Amino acid sequence: MPKEKRNFVNGEIYHVVLRRMGNELLFKDIDDYYRGIFYLYECNDKNPVDLRQRREARARFKKQLKKLNEGQTFVNWKDKREKIVEVLAFCLMPNHIHLLLRQLKDNGISKFIQKIASGYANYFKKKYKITLKGHFFQDRFTAVHVA
Repeated sequence: MPKEKRNFVNGEIYHVVLRRMGNELLFKDIDDYYRGIFYLYECNDKNPVDLRQRREARARFKKQLKKLNEGQTFVNWKDKREKIVEVLAFCLMPNHIHLLLRQLKDNGISKFIQKIASGYANYFKKKYKITLKGHFFQDRFTAVHVA
């Protein structure tokens, strides 16, 4: 039986939980937590995530900061993301993630979670050399309307 499509309302707040399959660890070390936070930032964009392009932009920004510290003129770095959700709060637990999200764009929450889930799962499987058949995350994410 197909699962029903969720309809999240723009401007409304939802408590979202994304849990690893079978109570397996989602974060095994501090670098995994940092990567989780990284994805919360990078995946919050209407456009596809292009990590190479983002790394190059951050490298240019760091060079500009160095010039500023040396007394040279500074060109402001602009964040060009088109945010799809507002992350109001997050809590990264060993085997799951809690998020408090406000949807900004149509289907923003679903797209955001899909990007995080696929990106983080790929990172984790590559890092720990896991060849996993089936799902990495347990079912679909849960979401409760808050306000």
